Amino acid sequence: MGASLLLARKDFLILFRSPLAYVVMFCFLIISGYFFVSSVGYYQLWSISIMQSPQAGALSLHDMLIMPFLQNAGVILLFFIPLLTMRGFSEEKRSGAFELLMSYPVSETSLALGKLFSLAGLIAATLAFSMIGPAMLFLYISPEIGPLLIGYAGLFLMALGFASLGLFLSSLTENQIVAASLTFAALLILWLVNWSKDIAPKALVPVVDAISLLTHFEPFSKGVLTAADAAYYVCFIVLFMWLTVLSLENQRWRG
Repeated sequence: MGASLLLARKDFLILFRSPLAYVVMFCFLIISGYFFVSSVGYYQLWSISIMQSPQAGALSLHDMLIMPFLQNAGVILLFFIPLLTMRGFSEEKRSGAFELLMSYPVSETSLALGKLFSLAGLIAATLAFSMIGPAMLFLYISPEIGPLLIGYAGLFLMALGFASLGLFLSSLTENQIVAASLTFAALLILWLVNWSKDIAPKALVPVVDAISLLTHFEPFSKGVLTAADAAYYVCFIVLFMWLTVLSLENQRWRG
């Protein structure tokens, strides 16, 4: 674990020495901030309609404001995480530094975890900044902090899942564009596979639910923490980290 943390620190510093991390963070915060402000405006309009017509139904702050914001943030991460993971191993292969990396007296597991930990730090920092908007709600109203934190925990777990898949695909090619494109395509399929439930055979519906990223994130966005959904993301991360380790071991053996 010590070697993984040292490698993570090195990669984390390298990330912030290039403009990529700043550009991705800035774009994510701007776009997610736009959706948050839009959700606030929609919530205000809904509040006015409720006051004018009380029989319209009860108003849930989390359902009307926080949940849409979290779901939109998840979609934005789906676009931006591949831009971060594409440089994971592909850039080092292109520059020739991969051979030096593989010569380090550390295991492939430490190498893979180091990459994931560095991305986890960047993701955590980005999500922390994105909490400024929801936190400002406490100046005017009293949202439930528990469901908000659960939603962010789900967002973080899902982003780590995105990163683990991206690192695996990055380990297979030296072309960053190919790595980013494959990662985005794979994540998009896993995100949208839930939409095929209506046309899938009944016997396959449980399978579709089981592999869908969206299905397992929805409870988190609603502020509901379940062991099954948390376990799904943990298993997802472990699976693709294991595949990344196998890929690195194969390349070290061939080298």
